[in-house]
Amino acid sequence: MAYSPRRSALSAISTPQPSGIHNTVIIPESILTPSPEEEIIQQRSRCRRAAAQASRQQIKFITREFLSDDVDEDDDLMGEDNDTPLRTAKTVCQATRKRLVLSPKKGEGKTASTQPKRQRVHRKKKAVPLATELQGLTQAQLIDIIEEVASTHPELEQEIRESIPTPDIKPLEDKLNYLQRNIFKSFPNTRWGSSRDSFCYRRVRTHLEAFKKTCIEQGRTLVHSQAYEGAINYVLMAWNYIEDNPNWDDPSHNNSKYQCFKNLASQCMTSLKKSTLEKEKYRDFKERIEEAVGINDEIEPCLTQINKILDKLQ
Repeated sequence: MAYSPRRSALSAISTPQPSGIHNTVIIPESILTPSPEEEIIQQRSRCRRAAAQASRQQIKFITREFLSDDVDEDDDLMGEDNDTPLRTAKTVCQATRKRLVLSPKKGEGKTASTQPKRQRVHRKKKAVPLATELQGLTQAQLIDIIEEVASTHPELEQEIRESIPTPDIKPLEDKLNYLQRNIFKSFPNTRWGSSRDSFCYRRVRTHLEAFKKTCIEQGRTLVHSQAYEGAINYVLMAWNYIEDNPNWDDPSHNNSKYQCFKNLASQCMTSLKKSTLEKEKYRDFKERIEEAVGINDEIEPCLTQINKILDKLQ
């Protein structure tokens, strides 16, 4: 069989030749010699193949060494009649990888200077004055404390009773003053008619009701606590505040004012009947009640009652 040369992609397309003459391809030397870039690429590929081949040979050598050591150990321990199946190449490679992974020794991960745990410092509670602690308590809590002390130590009850002072009505007066200022603040700034007409009354009615409620409740609390001297002082003090409230054009709008006068007069009468004060105290109250009668005669029966008391004390 005659040899026929293989066609190359680089072969030039020749024109038809006469019979008996074969086509010839002339390739220049510049195409056969690689460029500098191609030489660098070929050199990198050769280096990679050499490194991969060297690593495979090293793995084979290490595997062979460990395999021979494991076989010797198994023969010594189990003897010739060992039924354990032989290790395959896959299991040997796995064992080799496990041995090559070095576990850190105990204590290497810990720092050399381990700080001890900080102990809690129990701070001693500072000695707080008794008056400071009592300021944060409510009235009900203070009453409970005093009752408990009096029940535990009965000999102190009389001493506590003698040391109880007359109620201070200054906070009660401040409350009435605050509520009265709210009444006058609620008046409209611009108005077309009288400042005491029904329109203005509707604007301040809520504050009038708040004043009436507080005025009566504060006096009632003093009477119920049997602080009769403080109750009389409170009535005579609040009498002037009630008088300073506005008088409305419509008489029905003044009912809250009259109700305050009536209830406080009743509280003053109760306090006079149940009180046991000194003669000088009653004389002082008589002068103040006479002034209150000039403001509103609802308190006039109290003046008659205090005259009876003074007549008995003479």
